[in-house]
Amino acid sequence: MRIILALIKKEFLQIFRNPVLWKLVTFLPIAELLVFPFAADLEIKELNVAIIDYDKSVTSLAIQQSMEGTGYFKLVKGIQTNAQAELAMKKNDVDIIIEIPRECEKSLYRKEKPVIGITSNAINSMKASIGVAYLQQFFADFFHSAFASSKIAAKTNSAHIDIYVSRWFNKKMDYKNIFVPGILAVLVSMIGAMLSTLNIVREKELGTIEQVNISPITKGQFFAGKMIPFFIIGMVEFGIGLLIMVFLFGIAIQGSLVALLLFTAVFLLAMLGLGFMVSIFAENQVQSMFIIIFLFIVFILLSGLFTPLDSMPKWAKILNMVNPISHFIVILKSIILKGSSLFEMRNYLIGISLFALIANSITVIFYKNRAV
Repeated sequence: MRIILALIKKEFLQIFRNPVLWKLVTFLPIAELLVFPFAADLEIKELNVAIIDYDKSVTSLAIQQSMEGTGYFKLVKGIQTNAQAELAMKKNDVDIIIEIPRECEKSLYRKEKPVIGITSNAINSMKASIGVAYLQQFFADFFHSAFASSKIAAKTNSAHIDIYVSRWFNKKMDYKNIFVPGILAVLVSMIGAMLSTLNIVREKELGTIEQVNISPITKGQFFAGKMIPFFIIGMVEFGIGLLIMVFLFGIAIQGSLVALLLFTAVFLLAMLGLGFMVSIFAENQVQSMFIIIFLFIVFILLSGLFTPLDSMPKWAKILNMVNPISHFIVILKSIILKGSSLFEMRNYLIGISLFALIANSITVIFYKNRAV
């Protein structure tokens, strides 16, 4: 343990003696967190819609058939009750819930205003806002044209239809509520992977790695001494990011803070393992940075931070299954905005833990330490 503590002290000294590195560690992540949430936009191509039909009329059936024919709305089958719809929305299987009230068709004949309920999953504010707008336009067009030759058309029009809209998880439809958790994931990734990548390669170029290799320390002690300082820095930066998120952006954490920190710790270990894995195979800092930047571009573009995951092609979704940043963004959004529990997110924890185990195992196995 004394050896590991000595290595940790050495790493902290190296980090904060480097005038560039300590600024990257402290100022850059905070600056990005303050700047990036005020930008970005999304394009939606498909919406998963659950229809709860209390009317069971010809009109309600025609609504569903017409909606399926648009190619934009994908109807989720097998949902008959509010409880089923809410559960599906919590699992992200449904983006919008439509409730067609009882006696909707009869109300139209009587020139009354039946209220069609629309509940959107506003954890993705852009998808929710565009989806609701499309639905409002759909219903306006439907009641104007689909029944143009029917008795209903002679007695009513789209002005006699009231649409009630509610939004879950992001009532104000503020995109920063979605973007800030994503930026937190990227910042933790940067600290974990990019800075750790430069660490061992820099020692290779300076020649100090040889002094460590001939010392009587094991691979485990070596990487523990390398990893713990960056782990501490990463968790501290994440804590600062949470404070900025809560007090500057006004985003309250709905779920368990303990679960949030646990997921972050495991994810940070995964990113540290990735960074060290790149560093042991790279010959110099330039080479290591090219590799890690390439990986980060792929990971971030496929993460769902800028482009909705549902709008990606099938091959991208398959590739995204091994993207730790994508999974971590889903975790942060679910815990912070939806209040998801550790049990509900257990599959993500298992996946990221496996990624961390594989990355760190490869690093330890392939690192060449002549003293071992």
